[in-house]
Amino acid sequence: MILLYRLLTFLLYLLVYPWARWRAARRDEVWRGRLGLDLPPHPVDLWMHAASVGEIRVISNLTAFLIKSKPDIRVHVTAVTRTGVETARAVLPRRVSVAVLPLDVLPLFTRVIGQLRPRIIVVAETEIWPNLIGAAARRGIPIILVNGRMTESSQGKYRFMARSLRRLLSKYERFFFKSEADRERFLSFGLDPSKGVVAGDMKFDAPVAMKSKEWVEEIRAELGVAMDRFLLVAGSTRPGEEAVLLAVFAELHKKYPQLRMVLAPRHLERLDEVRRLIDTTNIPSCLYGDGRACEAVSLVDRMGLLNDLYQAADLAFVGGTLVEIGGHNILEPVWARTPVLFGPHLDNVADAAEYIIANDYGAMVKDGEELKRTISDVIEKRRTFAEKVESDSGRSATALAGNYILKRLADV
Repeated sequence: MILLYRLLTFLLYLLVYPWARWRAARRDEVWRGRLGLDLPPHPVDLWMHAASVGEIRVISNLTAFLIKSKPDIRVHVTAVTRTGVETARAVLPRRVSVAVLPLDVLPLFTRVIGQLRPRIIVVAETEIWPNLIGAAARRGIPIILVNGRMTESSQGKYRFMARSLRRLLSKYERFFFKSEADRERFLSFGLDPSKGVVAGDMKFDAPVAMKSKEWVEEIRAELGVAMDRFLLVAGSTRPGEEAVLLAVFAELHKKYPQLRMVLAPRHLERLDEVRRLIDTTNIPSCLYGDGRACEAVSLVDRMGLLNDLYQAADLAFVGGTLVEIGGHNILEPVWARTPVLFGPHLDNVADAAEYIIANDYGAMVKDGEELKRTISDVIEKRRTFAEKVESDSGRSATALAGNYILKRLADV
């Protein structure tokens, strides 16, 4: 099956190459990355790959640990999506090079690996690219999986290619799993038990923000929201959620005129749609950073601001949870020391939701009515939440994987 995959990907590459090369020549960052044209001019110690925004957070925690331990380390990070790349640039140090992952074509990865010459490749969660794995294995480059996860549904889907998956997994040197259940699912495909360890979830290891009064004042000044206003930041919202949030806000704003809300849709191409929706409610609104005092709702029209906005908030809501998306990064407000609310659709973030509820960092609300009641309770101080403090990083999942990587760098 792997040979057939390599043949098909190569034929597709030949078909798409003329158009892709034209796009790349016009400085399209996505296609420059997919053709392996945006590489650092020097070899790297680590090539770290993460699919998108959530996995980039894992990589950023690990990168921070490694740079603190080995300041001269050279790191190159790739992501599959444009938002992943934008997030990586926002959260990683400037000296870390960032690009879109090249297309999974064997000759292309052979060239890219030859140019990057990474000493180790680190992959976050479950990103299995057969030609990347094959090209790395041919050059004897260790591949390490961090924050390894496999859902029950993914396990079922992989069964039709169990033999091929077993061969691919055998080329990894080390696995750091999020949970024992994830480890067992990987073992069901013939993984050598000695290669894997249950380390925990690196997403829980993110550094807690230094939430100074001066910094919050600066962010709120950008928003046009005074410090004596109660600020709700609704991040990564999806279709269907903005309508619920606006209806809740409209009712609460009558009772609590000090309430302000920031809406940050998950996808910027929906801005016009969300703006029209706001207009139908007759709720006063403004765009982020337009210099005006925001009297009700502020709409965010750019990427990379959520971490700062969550720090400035009194309360956060994370989208993809009131509709059947499965949830986005509900931990981000926690690291910003802000309580977080989320809906019941948590397939992608179930472990994070369990962690948040267990530690009283936030709460699940099943619908708009419960969301309204909870916000009201927080404003009235009938409901309070705990604030995240710095964890013992020496025993964290990030430290376990990071120390292994540092040791291997000394060996290879």
